[in-house]
Amino acid sequence: MKRYRILSHTADTAIEAEGATLDRLVENLAYGMFDLMFDLGGVGAAHIVEVEVSAPTREDLIVDVLAELLYEAEAADLALSSFSARIDQKAISARVIASGSTVTNADLRGPPIKAVTYHDLEVTTGGSGWYGRVVFDV
Repeated sequence: MKRYRILSHTADTAIEAEGATLDRLVENLAYGMFDLMFDLGGVGAAHIVEVEVSAPTREDLIVDVLAELLYEAEAADLALSSFSARIDQKAISARVIASGSTVTNADLRGPPIKAVTYHDLEVTTGGSGWYGRVVFDV
């Protein structure tokens, strides 16, 4: 599997991703979210965004991290393309540093994502690492 895979969904857009660690899963889901909207191939790293999130569950953490990255990118007109996540599983918290470029330097690929949803959300761990599925409201 590449960093993420698009899943068919009736009204919204969904992706799934895997990662050897929860950190990698979050990075791959974040990349997939922005890659749905922009062609990230040529997006540089001129701007840096940092988010810190705590949550009651891993599922909430995934939704909150993605929603916070989406908010920060929209507020600064950024297409984020590179992600470094550090997850504290005991405290259920995350620190993500993302970089990207202004949206004027990125080619649009799809409709803007309005929100990260809990619909069909899945975060699991197994023998090969972590798996996540997220549905986005577009």
